[in-house]
Amino acid sequence: MLEKGFLRLGDDRRPPKPRSKTIGSGGKRPNVPQGLNTTWVQNQSIELREDKRVLWGNIRDTWRPSSMGEVCDRKSILSMYGYRGDPISHKLSRIFAMGNAVEDIWRADFKKMGVLIKANVRIQNAGPPAISGECDAILQHPTDPKRKLIAEIKSINCSGFKALPPLTLDLEMNYQGLMGTQGYIASRVRGYMVQLQNYMRLFDIHEGMLLFDCKCNSDFNDYGVPYHPELVEAGHSRLIRLDEYREKLIVPPCTCEGKHDGLCTYRKNDEIPLDEIKRFTEDTQV
Repeated sequence: MLEKGFLRLGDDRRPPKPRSKTIGSGGKRPNVPQGLNTTWVQNQSIELREDKRVLWGNIRDTWRPSSMGEVCDRKSILSMYGYRGDPISHKLSRIFAMGNAVEDIWRADFKKMGVLIKANVRIQNAGPPAISGECDAILQHPTDPKRKLIAEIKSINCSGFKALPPLTLDLEMNYQGLMGTQGYIASRVRGYMVQLQNYMRLFDIHEGMLLFDCKCNSDFNDYGVPYHPELVEAGHSRLIRLDEYREKLIVPPCTCEGKHDGLCTYRKNDEIPLDEIKRFTEDTQV
């Protein structure tokens, strides 16, 4: 007599596969109770990377260079006000950590190439607008040590990498190609470019590199780009305008392109006192 679950020779039937429960992803905690069909590593990884930040942090005194790349006035000012939004998932936390690891790998490689001048270089200017940030690396060109450039390193998925323009040796062509990127990645690439250009302005180094490393297969494109002061000036003018809201603790109307989400859906065309926004988020946990 055969044991339950085994098949006779020639029998086409197959034993039913057990239905497995998987660890969830996204902005919510997994639906599966920890300890049920999950390993201790999965359980502890979830606990380790649980986002325990408070909803509102301290109001910042300075803008981040990345603020210039954010197209929505409301989202930009909320970041300055310390709004942190929904907790990020444990999976997204690991993705961010992997992106940081990619940056570390490239900085180590640049050092071995003999081109790394400094890594993780912080800078701050009094403004207006007051801006502080940290560039990934300052490099020197291998054939001309006096030729310096600012490098920003970005980890990107396969679909985003495929949407990038062809890499050329012409700095201006690279710039125009990246600024003309299409699809869902377009606004992100433009934001990266604005961030890089701002670092070039702050450090007075008028050549830069946007290096995109593909997460799926480690393909990469290192786009050398020239300095475009008009892009920085436009961004600075916008932040100076938003400083007027910040001084009054007012949240400006939403200026999102296309879909509105999160706090941009709340009285999106109105100027709103910060205290009202805070009460709204605490009541609804937006």
